[in-house]
Amino acid sequence: MEIKISEESYNHNLVMNERKILIPSSAFGILREQLVRNIGIERLKGFLFHYGWETGVSEAKEALKTDISLESLIKVGPILHVKNGQISGFKHECNVELDEDQTIISYHATGTWIDSYEAAEHIKRIGLSKTPVCHTLIGYSSGFMSTVSGEPLMAKEIACVGKGDSACRWILRTQKEWESELQKDEQPFYNETPILKELEYTYEQLLEQKNFITRLANFQKKLTEEIARGSDLQTIANMVYDIVQIPIMIEDIDFQTITYSGLSKEKYLELNADLEQYIQENESKNMLERKDRNPRVFRKKALKTTIQERLITPILVQKEVLGYCSFIYEDIKNDKQEEDYLLLDRFANAASLILLNEKTKYETFERMKGNFLEQILDSQFPASELIKRGKYAGLDLEQPYYITVMEYKNTQSSIEKEFLFQEQIFEIAFRYFTEKNHNILVSQHDGKIILFITNDTVRNSTIYNMIKEFHEFMMQKYPQGEFKFGISNVGDDIKNASKYYEEATIALRLTIKKKIVPFQTLGIVGVLINSNNRNGIKMIAEQELGPLYDLKEPKTIELIKTLYSFLLNGGKLEQTMSDLSLSMSGLRHRINKIESLLEKDLRDSNETHQLLLIIKSLIALGELDLE
Repeated sequence: MEIKISEESYNHNLVMNERKILIPSSAFGILREQLVRNIGIERLKGFLFHYGWETGVSEAKEALKTDISLESLIKVGPILHVKNGQISGFKHECNVELDEDQTIISYHATGTWIDSYEAAEHIKRIGLSKTPVCHTLIGYSSGFMSTVSGEPLMAKEIACVGKGDSACRWILRTQKEWESELQKDEQPFYNETPILKELEYTYEQLLEQKNFITRLANFQKKLTEEIARGSDLQTIANMVYDIVQIPIMIEDIDFQTITYSGLSKEKYLELNADLEQYIQENESKNMLERKDRNPRVFRKKALKTTIQERLITPILVQKEVLGYCSFIYEDIKNDKQEEDYLLLDRFANAASLILLNEKTKYETFERMKGNFLEQILDSQFPASELIKRGKYAGLDLEQPYYITVMEYKNTQSSIEKEFLFQEQIFEIAFRYFTEKNHNILVSQHDGKIILFITNDTVRNSTIYNMIKEFHEFMMQKYPQGEFKFGISNVGDDIKNASKYYEEATIALRLTIKKKIVPFQTLGIVGVLINSNNRNGIKMIAEQELGPLYDLKEPKTIELIKTLYSFLLNGGKLEQTMSDLSLSMSGLRHRINKIESLLEKDLRDSNETHQLLLIIKSLIALGELDLE
């Protein structure tokens, strides 16, 4: 079987410039489904809205050719929806206010679309939506009414069958009236960039990102090469400024400048003074507060004053903030902060490595000096050898010296943090004296810090005042800490260092009411202990204290503590009561019991003086601990 057809046909009534094409609603449903697959549901909204807008504009222009009134044109819009098969019916209410020139002052229309083809096809092809789906219809309404009225009007669907509502309801108002009410995520929907333009922009962004990543990689490579060469911070700061052309500043945690680049000295001083003023004015709320001795770690911070903007990132060494790196902008117009931060972050990492290296070298040298101090105290070498080795550490061990022993505890520290606290105290101690240009030896022994200080270091001050300043510094840095110091007499021979260490230890044991005790203030107690009369002192103590000499019994220790406080206060009951947090009746009861056990009158000055001397001696020997 064979079929052959050959024919021609032509419609002479067809208008070519505005022909009508009959397409079933299912075809639009298929188109909608394919668009979702290819450009996504979000971009579909804008695409269909603008398609409907252009359709509405086109039909509005045709309607305007009939030269009918605005009221009639407003009525025509919904009717055209029905004629085009987009809906089967509608409800429409409109209120328009015009001025003398027939210009729209306000426009408010509401209505309902019955049997929206868009809602039906969306449910059929895609399913129920979370938002309204009649994008072509609101685009058509917006375009048609904007054209016939000569004023930008926008329709918004407030309920939709496509998302499960009972009807498709809409509101149409002027664009000005909508601007303050449109959600941020709705604005791109009405003013969407064509996909081609967006792709062009995306390509430009990707190209820019590629160029920046290449630049960042080269930047990192140059930093690594400089670190490998052993360059210092100033050299690297200069190199970074040459590359990025942004002034740089490196500061410690107190915002004291370590180095800077890209600024004249005058400009540096001006900007530094400006920052100092800013910090003082914002001290209570600024996370970089100078008095915050443990600053919080943060990724980046932009800090603005009246004459500068700083992009700041911390320098972290072993999880500790040692300082800050900053890019400084004087014109306060920084539109590439994220890119600049990536460069600044690489620079801060390089600074961390340099500071870590310097910190390691410094700590190694100080620990070597600490080991040397242990050799001095243990008399491991002859005096001549110690003096020779001291010269390598920059110390003249032939001159007089002091030995100070520091005891420390953090009242709010857990056991887990105790070791870390000890390491911090050791590091802070030698850094404090280094910053003061005091060349001393620092060591750790038996949970205490030992300081070997030459007489030349004390200079015009006194050893007591020097240690007092150090104590005040430690209390400022650790307000919850407790620090006590025992100071030896001045030593004149390095081979007797162990003797002066013992003096400092004895003085430390007697820091009960005072935080700093020089050995020379111990008087006869110091002489007794220094004469090594340990057995004789213990014998006298047992004889004089009698039943109170049982130093392992807690109740006995409480009575001795009461007696000691009473004697230190010169027999003043009120002060003793305050020191021991006792009631007057409780204190009197204890005093009477002590007098009964000792068979002594505590109003006798000879008796009390001897008892005080004995208790101090036991404490100095380490036989008695009243802490």
